[in-house]
Amino acid sequence: MNKTIEVTIEQTEDRLALKAVLSKSVGLSRREISRLKFTNGILLNGENCRITEIVHTGDIVTLTFTEKDLPHVIRMTGKPEILYEDEDLVIVNKPAGMVCHPSHEHLDDDMGTVLQNYYGSHFTVRAIGRLDKDVSGLMVYAKNQPAASRLSAQRSKEELHKVYHAIVEGILEKKKGTLVYSLIRQEGTKQRLISKDGQKCITHYKVLKEFDTYSFVEISIETGRTHQIRAGMANAGHPLCGDVLYGGSTNLISRPALHCAVLDLKQPFKNTPIHIELEEAEDMKKLLK
Repeated sequence: MNKTIEVTIEQTEDRLALKAVLSKSVGLSRREISRLKFTNGILLNGENCRITEIVHTGDIVTLTFTEKDLPHVIRMTGKPEILYEDEDLVIVNKPAGMVCHPSHEHLDDDMGTVLQNYYGSHFTVRAIGRLDKDVSGLMVYAKNQPAASRLSAQRSKEELHKVYHAIVEGILEKKKGTLVYSLIRQEGTKQRLISKDGQKCITHYKVLKEFDTYSFVEISIETGRTHQIRAGMANAGHPLCGDVLYGGSTNLISRPALHCAVLDLKQPFKNTPIHIELEEAEDMKKLLK
């Protein structure tokens, strides 16, 4: 989807080079500025201009980020469950069993393709972060490149924050705590291993409810490593119910009992807060009953 931004030059920006304003005030990266320049996406007071041009108080800068039409959209059955949408982003409920975006193993049965099919070939949807295939819950997709860049930056700064609900085996001794560990990928498998040579993980948890042999836990993470929650809880002696890869049993549920339940972020251009909550998937709700 094409995105147009209009900027009015402030007095503090008077007599600066346009490139400096785009970088410091608008927050564009060098790559974004370069893309705008070569697609004639920068107008100064309605006229084409150079990015080295000097601007003055009251000047109007119009930026247009263009998207190429996709040549082909793979048709899929099913409609995405959209929980929030505006001109820059869409938040959906990703069901367990579906991957977030196309890959060499999933070329046409992913959430991204479902969305692309729903919107047509007018623009490209871009996943912001990911959820494992068998994890359910909230997923964010950007509708244009500058929105994707800003949402990714929010994610890096932990301004885009997720809260997960999990059902883990056993009863935790400490009802609230923080797990700090490092993960590396085990060659030849999808599993991650605890290792001092790996990437640091910080995982916060809080027990919400206890049952005879398992616990319902709220989890948030400061780092976004692959399998961070799954491997971390297993290392703590409490693998997720249904998570065979990390030693969990499928007696109660047939997939890892993990759900992205809460999402907080800011609209990438208006900076207004967005808060979304989503109930657990049916298989987890059934287990919690």
